[in-house]
This record gives sequence, structure tokens and C-alpha cells, in this order.
Amino acid sequence: MYTKTLLLALCAAVAVSAAAVDTRQAKGAAAADFGQCSPAMDFKLGRPGRKADEGTFLPTDPLVAKGQQDALNPNIITNRICDQLTNVCDANAAAVALCATAQAAVSAAGTKDATTADLFNKALGL
Repeated sequence: MYTKTLLLALCAAVAVSAAAVDTRQAKGAAAADFGQCSPAMDFKLGRPGRKADEGTFLPTDPLVAKGQQDALNPNIITNRICDQLTNVCDANAAAVALCATAQAAVSAAGTKDATTADLFNKALGL
């Protein structure tokens, strides 16, 4: 009985903690102003000049992507997106900080597929 009660209390604590994290992320995303840009990243197979089964990353916003080629490494694109928020998008400090957090999540994940772009975009509140 004691074990069941302890397990139930632990599950409740985890649920409350997860809700608090979601709330903080939502508040961070709400405070973030990306200026003139959308910081979203996409993943597609078979872009021009690539094999049909070769997936690459690219910013979705033309202003952010200007002059940037697609990349096999998502970290190249997350770096570009975060840099462009400061350089050309007129994003606020909260947006730049949120982008740095999303960039670190992608780097830590170590993936190079559609889930990577989804992770980045979700971390930005998109």
C-alpha cells in the first residue's frame, strides 16, 4: 500500500512539474518577438542538387534563408537562424535567447531528420 501511495505521489509530482515547464516555455515564447522573420526550420528529402533520399535542412523564411544553402547538418541552419534574428530580423532579446535554447536542444539531440526540425520549431513555440 505504501509503495502504491508513493508511486502515485511521484506520478502527480512529475505531472505538475511537466505542466510548470510547459507554462514557462509558453510564457517565453509569448515574450519572444521574432521581428520581421519566422525562425522556423524545415527538413525535406531531395532538394535540388541532392539525391532523392537525401534529407537537408533550411530556414523557411526567405529573409533568414537569403544566401544560405541547404545543409545536411541541422546545427548549421539553427546557427544561421539564430544569427539572422539579430542581424536582419530585429528580434528582441527574448527571441534571441529562446533561439539559443532551441539551438542547444537540437545540438544535444544529435538527430538529422524531420524530428530535428520539429524539435527546433516546437522549442521556439511554433
